[in-house]
Amino acid sequence: MDALVIMLRNVLLFVALAVPGYLLVRCGLMKQEQSGALSKLLMYVGMPFLILGSTVNNLSFNKELLLTMAVVAVVGVAYTFLMFFASAPLTASTKEAKTRGMMRFSAVFSNNGFLGIPLAIAVFGADSPIMTVLILLNIITNVLMYTLGAYLVSGDKSKMNLRKAFLNPVLIAFLVGIVLNLLNVKSYVPEISTYSTHFSNLVTPISMTILGMKMGAIRITSLFTSPRTYYVSALKLIAFPAVIVAVLVGAQALSVDVVDHAMILGFFIAFAMPTAGLASTFADSFGGDTENAVAFTLGTTLLSIVTIPVLYWLLCFCLGI
Repeated sequence: MDALVIMLRNVLLFVALAVPGYLLVRCGLMKQEQSGALSKLLMYVGMPFLILGSTVNNLSFNKELLLTMAVVAVVGVAYTFLMFFASAPLTASTKEAKTRGMMRFSAVFSNNGFLGIPLAIAVFGADSPIMTVLILLNIITNVLMYTLGAYLVSGDKSKMNLRKAFLNPVLIAFLVGIVLNLLNVKSYVPEISTYSTHFSNLVTPISMTILGMKMGAIRITSLFTSPRTYYVSALKLIAFPAVIVAVLVGAQALSVDVVDHAMILGFFIAFAMPTAGLASTFADSFGGDTENAVAFTLGTTLLSIVTIPVLYWLLCFCLGI
């Protein structure tokens, strides 16, 4: 029960952080459209420095870490492709192509960067081995979002952007962090860690402020009038994360040494998060279903207030932790 309480308290704290953004829009002090500037600050400053700081400060490269990173990368890519293909028959009954594509996108891609990583830091600490798993899965999500994700939203393979996929700020920050880590730069220029920390501290409050601003622009009850929102939420928040967790728990039971509790919890946090916050941005950029992008993003986010703590408690019970 302690696991449930700890996670629930942190999730509720994150929800409370969205209140100022909600009130700013509802009171007419700001417009929802202004959240775009905050999103750029988050994407190009906050998240890269969070990844950079974690890579420089918390990774100790050895054979075990490299093996873990390789397994996480392979499993993360393989499972994302599995969800991509599995989502096709699961949404086949929806006739509108753009809506079907957005349902698939929303079920596959998680808000791991803007919500999963900050939540993990709050619950487990920035130096937890879970962070390594989350950082790698966040990079994978970003790369595949600009390829598979762009295709799902647009329905056009030509929209798959390899340049943006591999030149995104998160991947660049990770690679720079690896170089600085291997050169042990922090030992003689410790200010790098301090500098990164100042900017990485922006991630949680800004990401939740953006979410609050989006909620302030709509009538929240309208999110739950469509059965599609519940269906996508069931896939995104329960079904898909349950499958990958079951696979990893099974692998651990078969004494696969590299699969430990940290890896299982990392995959859970990454895949049990609500729909990626970039869903509406992708819909705008690629001519997708903007209305449902907002509905699915906010709907899964609100429902995750319940699903994340409950599923986390069940997982901890199963793992005996």
